[in-house]
Amino acid sequence: MKLNTECYGGAILSTWLDRPLGIAGRVVLKGDSILKPNERLIDFKKPICIIPNLAIHLNRSINDGHSYNKQKDMLPLVGMLNDTLEKDNFLIKQIASNLDVNMEDIIDFDLFLYEFEKGSLIGANDEFISIGRQDNLAMVHASLNALVNTKGQHGVNVMAVFDNEEVGSSTKQGADSNMLLNILERICISMGKDREGFFESIYSSFMISSDLAHAIHPNIPEKHDPTNKPIMGKGPVIKINASQAYTSDGYSIAIYKNICREANVEYQEFVNRSDERGGSTIGPISSTHIDIPSVDVGSPILAMHSIRELGNVEDHYSIYKTFSKFFEI
Repeated sequence: MKLNTECYGGAILSTWLDRPLGIAGRVVLKGDSILKPNERLIDFKKPICIIPNLAIHLNRSINDGHSYNKQKDMLPLVGMLNDTLEKDNFLIKQIASNLDVNMEDIIDFDLFLYEFEKGSLIGANDEFISIGRQDNLAMVHASLNALVNTKGQHGVNVMAVFDNEEVGSSTKQGADSNMLLNILERICISMGKDREGFFESIYSSFMISSDLAHAIHPNIPEKHDPTNKPIMGKGPVIKINASQAYTSDGYSIAIYKNICREANVEYQEFVNRSDERGGSTIGPISSTHIDIPSVDVGSPILAMHSIRELGNVEDHYSIYKTFSKFFEI
């Protein structure tokens, strides 16, 4: 039996094949009010799916550059149909069993496949972090820990985490919304400030937009700019783009460099090759809603958007130190 799935964002599709996959997400159940159904998180907590490759004997050209069809090639297998595995309502039955609820109470769900194998530290000195979704949960982890572990001297420290960055951010919980602007205004109102006080707070603020960066690939160094080549283990990367794909400018870069110096952390700079279209971040999107000076930074990793990305332990700790120093100001 197969599941019908839809790909999210710009994944490296080949990395999802031949790996045990789990299922997790959110389930919406009947509530006391039709306008307020109940929500429950769910994780099947076992490898339940797999997307098998076609044997090379049947696809001799696969190593010459194979194009995967998302609707045909990327459908996961769940199991063999038999007396104990019925095709009809399979997922509903699994959800009901996991949450210990009645099938009739399940209204809808948002479920996602994920690599079931746990992450690990690898390398001769355990210097590499091998795990999926580092882009961008790594920056969430570093900034959240910095926020929790740091006592600021002045002002209010805020950490904002947005969803749907990989598909344009145009959702109520994405960066292309007024969510952050509204929350900041509500914070000011709760502190007794009026509208003018809110604007004064905005224009006295600074923002770090943090999203992972591309480390130079040792096997394919020509994909990077000839003079700007971020290396894993050499600290946070400041992202720069003349077409404003990043929020960094001379003023905001200078501030972050000062933070790095105060934190005793090395920093690097990244510029895309002029003949290659690079990625972007939610920094420029957020700036269209809230005009706070901002810099785009991130830890350098390899295999971005693979099911299993490769980061560096020292880089992760270094950028955490810069976030902590920023929150101390």
